[in-house]
Amino acid sequence: MIGIFRLSLKDFLTRKFILLSILPFLVAVVLLGGFMIFGGKELFDTLSLGAQSGDFSFLDESEYPWLAKALTFGLTKWIISALFYVAGTFLVLMLSVFIALGVAGFLTPIVAKELNLRHYNLVKESEPSFWRVMKLMGIELVKFIVILLICLPLLFIPVINLFAINIPFFYLYYKFLLVDVASNALDKTKFELAYKKGGGYGFIFACIVFYILCLVPFVGLFFQLFFVIYLTHILYSKERKNSLKY
Repeated sequence: MIGIFRLSLKDFLTRKFILLSILPFLVAVVLLGGFMIFGGKELFDTLSLGAQSGDFSFLDESEYPWLAKALTFGLTKWIISALFYVAGTFLVLMLSVFIALGVAGFLTPIVAKELNLRHYNLVKESEPSFWRVMKLMGIELVKFIVILLICLPLLFIPVINLFAINIPFFYLYYKFLLVDVASNALDKTKFELAYKKGGGYGFIFACIVFYILCLVPFVGLFFQLFFVIYLTHILYSKERKNSLKY
């Protein structure tokens, strides 16, 4: 793992990859800035004022009487205020990370090809189909929504909510990286095998570390390409070891 880290860092610090790593950062900043300017700020201010003052008059009391009644209690207001600030900050952070991840995904073919030429020279017998990759990502997105819905009640429990809110987002982050990196680094058959095995323990552990780093503002924006480089090296090095056995 240390050898892969050093090799990944060496590749990342080359002029080509440093310039490419700026792209996810810029796109995420521009899109989030545009969202805040064109509508996001008004929504944020409305919910923030409601959470602070307890005035949720923008809700239709005749349509949601139980919700309007619940919002009049002091404890409910306190819980909503706490949830609003925690969830709001977290969701903005996650949105920026997944925007950067999406942009980095378009760069993964370049990364995989470059790393293979530099270090491995492995031959891919067949490419995973585009529609197969899209289908798997769609399946993982549905699973993410289900896990998120299951975890929602836990958001009202202090301390536990800090862990519960991360479970679905880590799942989506890990699975999207697995499908993206493996589909570009491996051939069709080996991609399916890697997907079924979850990429292996090294891949999973690396995704856990990278996800935690993404919780630090701006780290997940600029270093997303480094994460892709590292994970690509994991799959390539494993593939080379397997090829040497035969």
